[in-house]
Amino acid sequence: MIDDRIITFEMNLPLAMDSQLYIVIPSLEPLSQIISKHLAEKGNSIVYLTDNESEGYAIAAEEPRVRYRFCSPHDLNAIEHELYWVERNISPINSVVVMVNEEDIEQERMPISEDIFSLYASRLNENQPQLSLTYVITPKSKEKSSDSLADLHLKLCELAHKDQNGSGIKINHVVLSPGHEPLEGVCVSIARDASDLIHFLSTNRAKAMQQQAFYFSN
Repeated sequence: MIDDRIITFEMNLPLAMDSQLYIVIPSLEPLSQIISKHLAEKGNSIVYLTDNESEGYAIAAEEPRVRYRFCSPHDLNAIEHELYWVERNISPINSVVVMVNEEDIEQERMPISEDIFSLYASRLNENQPQLSLTYVITPKSKEKSSDSLADLHLKLCELAHKDQNGSGIKINHVVLSPGHEPLEGVCVSIARDASDLIHFLSTNRAKAMQQQAFYFSN
């Protein structure tokens, strides 16, 4: 049974206009680009880390608030280097968005764990807001099966328990399920709604929201 940690959002979220600096670490899904663009439209600055140069230059040319940085999304050392580069050359980071396919979650551990972000967060002074880390997960199955959602929910519960001592980061999970339709046909509306939530979770108004799982379906 899926308990109330997985919430289906059908309401209009408050659209906070606080300007934030986001690091977005994409997967191969087009959702990464849509979420980045929508976050930028809300007045945020985005640093988009990818080793796909054509994709990186295209999104930066289309949206001036998105800055492309060449970085493998799977190279933890390179990602850590980029965190410090952004802090030195742009501004402190408010939020990190990591796009994850469920197939990449192995043994209840994210492919890009919060460990590298914890090192960065530990250097923030007390006057800076808590670093927000949001994992955006696309389920393994294209069908909205209760069994597959239950399995994913159990994985997220395991992750929450492993972080019970606290990592110094505000961690939440957003699950996007396109249902039976092709992803390209529904990802725009789902991604825009998810972007509103991601933006809200990174603000001070959501400072008490940690280790929650939110579910979006078309």
